[in-house]
Amino acid sequence: MKVVSDASVLIHMARIERFSLLRSLYGELTISTGVYLEVVEEGWGFPGSFETENAVRKGWLEVKGVTDKVKIAEFMRRYNISLGNAETVQLAVESRAELALADEAEVRYLLEEHSIITRGCIGVLIEAAKKGLISTEETKEDIRRLVDTGYRVSDKVLSQAYRLLSE
Repeated sequence: MKVVSDASVLIHMARIERFSLLRSLYGELTISTGVYLEVVEEGWGFPGSFETENAVRKGWLEVKGVTDKVKIAEFMRRYNISLGNAETVQLAVESRAELALADEAEVRYLLEEHSIITRGCIGVLIEAAKKGLISTEETKEDIRRLVDTGYRVSDKVLSQAYRLLSE
């Protein structure tokens, strides 16, 4: 399965010490050069920087350039999104990704417009619970930790998450 990730998922999963779930769930992931720049180079020392660099070094996280630079500029201008987010969308399109990991609504909208399934941090945690990688209680605690660290999520999404965990 081809999986592309944006910066926010890498950062937040590292922040709650669940970065390794990404490898456990998906095996290999791809990020754009803009995401690498944002997380590792500009974000050095912050959550996700070391984990991302280490995953690239170990070979399960690939950094890939995007071909259509005009499309990236269009996404940035039209949807007011960052370079890393625009590159994530275009990389997912160009690589024919089956899944894209992204949290921001604008990015998810663009990915879904291109018929790419999206999943954010909470979705990743629920998937890990459903596959038995972490317990339901650990997942609920991880979601609380996400919110406590500044992760923005609506009450509606939280309710849906807790309902899915109860099924």
